[in-house]
Amino acid sequence: MRRNCLLLLSLLSVLGPPAQASSKTGTQTGTQSLPPYSVIHTARGFSSHRPTWIHPLSWSPQLPGGNYEVAYQISAKHRLFGTDTYFAYTQKSFWQLYNKAESSPFRETNYNPEIFYRITPRKLDFQGWGMDVGFDHESNGRSQPESRSWNRVFLAAYRPVGKELFYLKGWWRVPEEAKESPDDPRGDDNPDIDDYYGYGELHYMRQFDAGKQLLHFMGRGNPSTGRGAVQLTWSMPSKGNYAFWTVQIWHGYGESLIDYDKETTRIGFGVMLAR
Repeated sequence: MRRNCLLLLSLLSVLGPPAQASSKTGTQTGTQSLPPYSVIHTARGFSSHRPTWIHPLSWSPQLPGGNYEVAYQISAKHRLFGTDTYFAYTQKSFWQLYNKAESSPFRETNYNPEIFYRITPRKLDFQGWGMDVGFDHESNGRSQPESRSWNRVFLAAYRPVGKELFYLKGWWRVPEEAKESPDDPRGDDNPDIDDYYGYGELHYMRQFDAGKQLLHFMGRGNPSTGRGAVQLTWSMPSKGNYAFWTVQIWHGYGESLIDYDKETTRIGFGVMLAR
């Protein structure tokens, strides 16, 4: 638990207060931010990747040890050697802070490093679309029988249009050998994960109120199994623009790797530091 808390604090200090892009210049000054998502940012050094947030109050009827816990996500990327290649890292954790009977354990943590090459809309020069091509690994770092992991090659296309952003990501899972026994540390921990995650996801973001409020929708699924997930996130700046108040609703499969095959519903309230 201490390791997760220290990592959270260190990465938040790197990210610092939230920056927003200017609608006129595309630089990170002002509050009329267009476009709304860090996927198109090409800053040198460390920058935000996926949204970074913490929900001190997160409710779900499917939780063990009570219906409340703390959930947070931290995410950053680094541009490598001045090229258009990036290394990114995202960590999502579920902390049962209110479960005093079991000493407030971390229920699940997912680690997601990735490397990708970015082609910006200006370089691609195709109707305002940009593209990422990369490889990612995701795992929960646990031993059998609770180990979960997979590797993917992905292609993501994105297009900012005014105060909107469309982001479509597709992936191919790198095959793994079958386990010889359920407790075998080698082989595929979750051979049916595609049945629940599908093979891609769609993000749609829309700014309101002169760029202050942001709605972020995510949807994914596998048409052949009828399983998938939807997530809706709303955020708006706090006083002084040091953070964003946020509400997030999740329903479906795969919010965490340990629950990839369990349907869950969650509502989280908290603070977003980068969106």
